[in-house]
Amino acid sequence: MSDTLYCYCCRTHHPKEQMRRFATRTGERWRCLRSIEAARARPDERDAFGRRQSELNRQTAVRVAERMIAPNLKYCLP
Repeated sequence: MSDTLYCYCCRTHHPKEQMRRFATRTGERWRCLRSIEAARARPDERDAFGRRQSELNRQTAVRVAERMIAPNLKYCLP
């Protein structure tokens, strides 16, 4: 079994020791301690963490999309 778990907030895998079950509207999910602590911070710090994490998630999505699209471009070019 893997020593890491997927954090739905960060969209990355973390060591099990850094993860906790977190209740959401749709059920329980795994969330890292870093994101849980950030949510408990002052509103301005929490919002800054959210903006940084959203930007990291966007960058990751772009990299994944580029890796998936780039190999198929050779079939689209004349």
